[in-house]
Amino acid sequence: MEYQTIFAKVDPRLLTKSNRLFTGTVEGRIIEVLQNARRAGATEVRINNKDGFVTIQDNGSGIEDFQKLLDLGGSGWDQKMEAGEDPAGVGLFSLAPRKVSIVSGNRKTVIDKDGWTGKPVEVTRNTETVNGAIVMFKDEKPWEFDLVEKHAVFAGIRVIVDGKYCHSMPFCRGEAAYYKNPGCRIEVAKEISNYHRAWSTHWYQGRVLVNFHGQVVQLDYWPGKHRQGLTILVDIAEQTDIRLMLPARTILVENAASIKLKEAIELDYYKYFQKQKTHALYYEEYQRAKELGIELSEAEPQYKPGFIWGECDDPVEVVMPKDFKLKDCYLCFNDDCDDDIAETNAHILAALGDMKDKPFVPVTIDSSYMGYSWTKLPKVTKVEVSKGKELLRHLVNSGEIVCFDKLSITAQTSDSKTFTSNVDMAVIIEESNGRHRWVDESVCVTKDARKHLSTENIWFHLGGYNEEGDSYDTQLYYFEKDLQELWDKLVGPYESLRGEIASLLTGHYVLCNKWQKITILEDRSLEILFKDGRIEWVKQPSESA
Repeated sequence: MEYQTIFAKVDPRLLTKSNRLFTGTVEGRIIEVLQNARRAGATEVRINNKDGFVTIQDNGSGIEDFQKLLDLGGSGWDQKMEAGEDPAGVGLFSLAPRKVSIVSGNRKTVIDKDGWTGKPVEVTRNTETVNGAIVMFKDEKPWEFDLVEKHAVFAGIRVIVDGKYCHSMPFCRGEAAYYKNPGCRIEVAKEISNYHRAWSTHWYQGRVLVNFHGQVVQLDYWPGKHRQGLTILVDIAEQTDIRLMLPARTILVENAASIKLKEAIELDYYKYFQKQKTHALYYEEYQRAKELGIELSEAEPQYKPGFIWGECDDPVEVVMPKDFKLKDCYLCFNDDCDDDIAETNAHILAALGDMKDKPFVPVTIDSSYMGYSWTKLPKVTKVEVSKGKELLRHLVNSGEIVCFDKLSITAQTSDSKTFTSNVDMAVIIEESNGRHRWVDESVCVTKDARKHLSTENIWFHLGGYNEEGDSYDTQLYYFEKDLQELWDKLVGPYESLRGEIASLLTGHYVLCNKWQKITILEDRSLEILFKDGRIEWVKQPSESA
């Protein structure tokens, strides 16, 4: 068997693909140019746009070896820079395949399209000595101020675009905690600047932003389950083992340092809540903080009065009396009474019942908070509806409404108490008794529901708005018509007719409020008695012709 020795090498063909080693965007080029200037020790970078050309001048250490400009992978940075930032040595190639003019010290060169792919490029003497470096090339569009400022604000150097100074600020505030391993500063922030927000794609959620000397990336990690509108800021130190994925540097490398970073973020996250007077962490998070050696007070009670919460519809609201204590409220149902109808009726009892001497207030608590001492509340164990005489049963397009002369709801609780009251609405499940039924549930109301409840209150319990149907307003309009038919039938067989005629006459633009009495005669002609005593007769057109 023959043995073979192999070794790594870079195929020259890679140079022909240099223009695809980066994002290919103006932002990508701005990032690389500013990073190179900062690594060269520059404290100021001036960018000018003129006639389609972009000129960048920095006051850094300049270019000692021009060969390093085209040495793909050879950065030429010192050992400290190599250890702290892991430069890839491909930054200038972000400008390929453009024609680029470079001046530094007393030398200059021009790299054209073929120069990027291996053709010899001549370096000549410059008539003037330039401190730092000047780079000029033609780009697809100008390096506008707002675009440059986004990448300059946290870079730690002064950047000037067409004579205008970019804003500069620390990524983290001075009180941010420093973690030697992995080499970063961390701040948990309730409020962040617009410059920070410019780097975030999740506007309404918590996020982790990592600043790598001006290049900011989002870390897809959160130490807890409840984000609470916070932002975690990580500012990379000069010496760190945290690395960004090359060449675009848009995500962090998963390595031992990234694991340490997540551990540091989690620790600082819970320390943040330790400093706060109150918090709303889930119980599991509270326990996790304790595991990390961080003692927290219990979360502030998080609850909502009532059981029913809608978005588009408007259920009857349960209002907790002033100065009422959470310990006197009632929680969810136990396993023997875990059904939506009981929950709904308990909500209605609390919202519509009259129990001034002994208030009944059920509350909803997210299961994630269960475990805190304030969640240990008595529970509702049984709910019953008592009905009086049935007056009318009416079908609507989304269910059935049944009117009774009287309704009451009774709730029994685990602390052996009973709450009962008359109400104007309840929900029941009726047996079919051989009848075909579209739905099992019926909404029960009394006559007084018309005075005390809105249409939306009743509509909610009949399904409410359906996203697959017409618009909200259209669906509500047709339900209002159905409900009006019920109220009219309760009054009498001609109530609907009376309402239509009254509405027509009251709103008639000619009669307005001038008429006193209108009589409809057997031949369908009208006799109108006006308030001023005049009488007019209106006959059918065929008879008056």
